[in-house]
Amino acid sequence: MGLAERKERDKQELRDLILLKAKEIIIRDGQDKLSIRKIATEIEYSPATIYLYFQDKDEILYQMMQKGFELLANEMQEIFKEASAVKRVFHIGKAYVDFGMNHPDWYDLMFNSEAPMKHIERCRAEWGHGIAIFEFLVATCDEACKEQQVDHCDARLTALQLWSTVHGLVSLKNTQRLCVIGGDFDHNQEEAIIHKTLENLMKTIFHYNI
Repeated sequence: MGLAERKERDKQELRDLILLKAKEIIIRDGQDKLSIRKIATEIEYSPATIYLYFQDKDEILYQMMQKGFELLANEMQEIFKEASAVKRVFHIGKAYVDFGMNHPDWYDLMFNSEAPMKHIERCRAEWGHGIAIFEFLVATCDEACKEQQVDHCDARLTALQLWSTVHGLVSLKNTQRLCVIGGDFDHNQEEAIIHKTLENLMKTIFHYNI
């Protein structure tokens, strides 16, 4: 390995370390407590060093959001192979909910944090994997409507309806509110409620019984 390659590798390793420590701080102390100075202390570098890699805290959170969407996209790899579009829509929704419940820290950063979106607006950055996943859902909804012969189907609005619903399910589950729907505060019923809600969506929008 040449000197240039070694330097580039070292830079990438430090960049990854900064993001890793930022995530650890968020999990431990909350996003509001994240700061450049705190990250610098954790990795034993000066704050000035971190500014060589990131403009500010918003960009760090933006890059972390991108990593979260990469994880979600990776967990959807098998779904992309599903031949039936309507089944694909259902599995996308299920994967989204599962990801949100299994990785609440990533989910909160990806969908509930303003900081990454501030970076996108200020620096004209791209939403990357996030918008790619949504566009895949739009295309799949369009295909599912044709597959099920659903008339007057606006694929983008349908995708937004589906996305809004699963986002609501995850938010209710992660804030301990979904169990209230069952009437007896039984957390064991939450998975069944989520599954039935997704089933009902498929029946209502695509006239398809899972």
